[in-house]
Amino acid sequence: MVAWLLGTLPLALLLSAAAWRAERAQHRRGRTTRWLWLAAIAASVLLPLARLPGVLAAMPPEQAQLKLGWFVLSSGMLLLLALRSVWLLSHQRRWQKSTLLGTPVFLSGGIGPCVAGLLRPRIVMPVWLRLISSQQQTLLLAHEQCRLAARDPQLLALAYALIVLMPWNLPLWWQVHRLRFAIEVDCDARMLAHGHAPRDYAIVLRQHGQCYSGLTGASPIVLNDPLALRRRRRLMGRFTRDQAANLL
Repeated sequence: MVAWLLGTLPLALLLSAAAWRAERAQHRRGRTTRWLWLAAIAASVLLPLARLPGVLAAMPPEQAQLKLGWFVLSSGMLLLLALRSVWLLSHQRRWQKSTLLGTPVFLSGGIGPCVAGLLRPRIVMPVWLRLISSQQQTLLLAHEQCRLAARDPQLLALAYALIVLMPWNLPLWWQVHRLRFAIEVDCDARMLAHGHAPRDYAIVLRQHGQCYSGLTGASPIVLNDPLALRRRRRLMGRFTRDQAANLL
């Protein structure tokens, strides 16, 4: 069992390195990259699990505490995800149905701009959005519509469902971080492909970034990471409109 646990780490590291190199190549071609990281996460979890029945059958009784520790970690993470989802549901009761530029949205006191929900995702906008210019409102709304079309909340939920199975595997957490960044970059490229000006869009990202970044149920407009935002702006500068159109 110990050898199996330790063996999952170099496998995840190897898959992480392969996905990172493939991501750089895909960026140069203007291709989507989210699926690279989701595939790396899935392979890092499912390949070792395929060998687990044989490992458990041969495991000596004195290593039973390893199974208990694994169960406690997975249960703890699952509980955390459930609590964050309950927290989000409690806030939804105070949201108001409204429209923004003719599109149905929910208005919240402080959450948003984001796409919230897994089974029925919806666009959530903060009430202060009415105070900014209509051009910036259009960009923020278009960004969230891209998220709905790409099913970002469901994709993130699937990634976290996989990592619940191996929460002690640190390279997996890095893969999820890269997946979140890939989702942001893919959405940026779609915005450029729809003809939005890169400079105006970058200003909106910097000035009106998402303040809520829950583990499940909500997909934020930006990660709370200034360095990641600068990298996104550099990548936007590399995309031509024709390259960005490949992501539609």
